[in-house]
Amino acid sequence: MKTHSEIKVTPKTWEKSIKSNLEKTWEIYYTFYDRNHPAGVKVRFKGMNRAKTLEERQEITRTMIANEIKNLERGYNPILNEYVVEDESLISDFTPFVKSCEIALKSFQGVDSTITDLLNSLKHIRKYAVMLKIDNKDLKSVTKGDIKQLLMRMSLDKHSNYRVNKTRSHLSKFFAHFTELDIFQVNFIEGISKLEHTSKKKNIIRTEDDWKRFHKIKDLNYSVYIFLNIFLYSGCRFEEMIQIKKEDVNIEKSFFWINLKKGGKHTRSMRPINMHVWQYWKRIFDIAQPHQYMFSFDQMPNDNPIKAHSLYDLSGKYLRKVGLDMTGYGLKHTFLNLVSKDFGLSKAAEIAGHTNTKTTEKYAVDWQEHQVERNKKIDISI
Repeated sequence: MKTHSEIKVTPKTWEKSIKSNLEKTWEIYYTFYDRNHPAGVKVRFKGMNRAKTLEERQEITRTMIANEIKNLERGYNPILNEYVVEDESLISDFTPFVKSCEIALKSFQGVDSTITDLLNSLKHIRKYAVMLKIDNKDLKSVTKGDIKQLLMRMSLDKHSNYRVNKTRSHLSKFFAHFTELDIFQVNFIEGISKLEHTSKKKNIIRTEDDWKRFHKIKDLNYSVYIFLNIFLYSGCRFEEMIQIKKEDVNIEKSFFWINLKKGGKHTRSMRPINMHVWQYWKRIFDIAQPHQYMFSFDQMPNDNPIKAHSLYDLSGKYLRKVGLDMTGYGLKHTFLNLVSKDFGLSKAAEIAGHTNTKTTEKYAVDWQEHQVERNKKIDISI
């Protein structure tokens, strides 16, 4: 349905160099139509008459007309004096930049931690977009330069290179979505260089003393100790562990199934039950009732799943209690690091379910040192 008539100005000759027009009262007007007013309602407004020169009054008028058209394209209803969007899930060329990101995020799928990470980046995007006055800029008008300036401003405010790169990565996800909607021909965020960043070496269990500290958890909370051992040898993420039900476990054949949720795709993947923790799996399995989640409240089976961050926080709490300065994911790093040392990076990638070893390198933190050690032992007779 047509929303408005042609926007006109009184006097009709406002664009011409007629000095006598400066003595007249100018007015912009058009007819607006909506479902409740199919015959239309006259809309009139001024604001240019304060100008002292003809040229200034003409320029103000042009700007006011352009802004009115832009607002109407975005869904502005001058009768209600508010924006009326027929479908909040739709993004157009004229949707404001930050609003477009908010709408896009609603359509993204992923585990809770991924969505939380995106929301965190969106806070930074919103803050610096407002600062640079591009938050309400038409999405189609946002440029590579705008985004580069946004990221540069983050750096100037002393955000770490890691945080700036993470925000860039999430902006790329948003603009990949906009590109699929044909708002952009290419995702130009990929053309913005990442900042130099060297990841801090992960704290993992390496020494005999570290292992002694880890085993002290057994005396503090046996259920937590059992779960941390199972998690250590699983190669999984907390998001995957919380979804495992009794039916996903084959205790006789020593394997279990997890639901992988990456890149918006959901797949089932088989994982081995390591022989060192088989007895712990058997203990939980025997307690669990049909269809119950294996690792829930108090690390015991339950009809309802626990939140992944609850297990993450609990793990870190007990590791710190015994003097290990590491998070629960430090256990996953520990396991994959040991696997890569004894069996190579490819085997560690296989156990973790990674499609390439590049990802595994982030977990097997000492793999380069292990590789050098193995290379020292190459025996070639000459």
